[in-house]
Amino acid sequence: MPKQQQKQNFLHGALILSIAVALVKVIGAVFKIPLQNYILGDEGNAYFTVAYNIYATLFVAATAGLPVAISKMVSEAEALGRHNESRRVFRVALAVFFFIGVTGTSLMIIFSKQIAEFMNRPEANYAIMAIAPSIFFVAIISSFRGYNQGKGNMTPTAVSQVIEALGKLIVGIALSWWILERTGSLIYAAAGAIGGVSFGTVLSALYMMLVTRAKRPEFNDPVPLRSRGTVLGELLKIAIPITISSSILSITNLIDAAQINGLLESAVGFTSLEATKLYGAYGFAQTMFNLPAAFFLPIAVSIIPAIAAAMARGDKRSAGETITTSLKMSMLLALPAAAGLMSLGSPIMKMIYTRQQDAAAVAGPLLSLLSWSIPFVCLVTVTNAILQSLGRVYTPIITMTIGGVIKVAVNYMLVSNPDIHISGAPIGTLACYFIISAVNIGVILTVARPPKLISSFIKPAAAAILMGLAAWGVQVALMPIMGNTISTAIAVVCGVILYVVLVVAFKVLTHNDILLIPKGDKIARFIKK
Repeated sequence: MPKQQQKQNFLHGALILSIAVALVKVIGAVFKIPLQNYILGDEGNAYFTVAYNIYATLFVAATAGLPVAISKMVSEAEALGRHNESRRVFRVALAVFFFIGVTGTSLMIIFSKQIAEFMNRPEANYAIMAIAPSIFFVAIISSFRGYNQGKGNMTPTAVSQVIEALGKLIVGIALSWWILERTGSLIYAAAGAIGGVSFGTVLSALYMMLVTRAKRPEFNDPVPLRSRGTVLGELLKIAIPITISSSILSITNLIDAAQINGLLESAVGFTSLEATKLYGAYGFAQTMFNLPAAFFLPIAVSIIPAIAAAMARGDKRSAGETITTSLKMSMLLALPAAAGLMSLGSPIMKMIYTRQQDAAAVAGPLLSLLSWSIPFVCLVTVTNAILQSLGRVYTPIITMTIGGVIKVAVNYMLVSNPDIHISGAPIGTLACYFIISAVNIGVILTVARPPKLISSFIKPAAAAILMGLAAWGVQVALMPIMGNTISTAIAVVCGVILYVVLVVAFKVLTHNDILLIPKGDKIARFIKK
């Protein structure tokens, strides 16, 4: 496959997944905003958040490594014309995923009470049980997604994500509202809301099984098929280090949540209810903080098969160019998101959580602090994928461990300070991701062609800073006249428009970069006019 076409496929795949992410986030907002504003509130949201954090940790442990390993091995096999082997990889992986899914779901149900108590929120026991089945179905989904991604087809992954989100929305809202009306219990209502997540994974798994076809061998591979044991061994060799590195940060986040709750009570002196509400407000800020981070994953998912296929063909130049393009596109998304949330953190929280103004007042400054971490979260996501594609699967284990230790240490020092308390948590997040991304980039520069740092980082940063200042100015000027909601919405729109203009004016994207974007030839002609 020509180098130009491969890079087009990489960006096309990223675009398809990004569109799906946008739809999923819109659906997620329709799910979470009324859920938090009208049904659960900050107390019920704390139970929901604890259960979801448990799920996220087991989700990463169960599915982080193998989908990447499948994608990498399938893309390498397809690049070398070994189509039958790519199907064997999928079938072996599916059997492994089935075992992992059953084990994960069983453990989550059996030890739900103990896990909830460890998180200092024993009331979250029912919510943890309600989300447990999703571990099994997500494991099944992941095997199908990895196979399709390895073949360069991102559409099934994108559609399945939207189906999963719709199932969560419809069932989660309806079930939580019905339970609250019948019982008046926020504990049970939170369990009903998170049960919608499980239902969504069931629908998504059914869709993936229907659209994916791994038929019996129909091609003559250039070399004999490797045994299932050999394939399994290579899958695990790639997957285990990736799973460990991903699990380290997820476990750190889990410890982080328990640590914050515990320190707010034991060190600062808040009551259990006060600490719960404060952590619930922090959960509001985390929800918005995680929004832009979700758009970085499509880039990471798309570059793994692209770089792996190029390296399998011995085309290091193409791999290096893909790395450069992925970093540049990542920063084009991350830097304006960080600047926008930094300058408009409080207005955005007050605009979204209209029925939870006390919680929004606390969450706004926390969101502004968290936004400093967004570019580094992006870099961690993308650079981890680059390292994994280059075969450096053990490097993220080291960097994630270092970052996790720093996060826990900074939290302990700052959250326990009565003058800082919950505001110390975002600072710990910043320290964690900054260190990880810095070390990752340093390693990449030693094994691949150095990216063009000026166009990838400095120019987008300058455009983002100017955009953030302008958005803040618009919001402050219009606030007394139009109120918070309208002034904030106008400020966001003005910021987006200004950022696009500045990207063009600063020539952040070269002519070749534009041509690689879907419909890039038309965009290039328009800009020249």
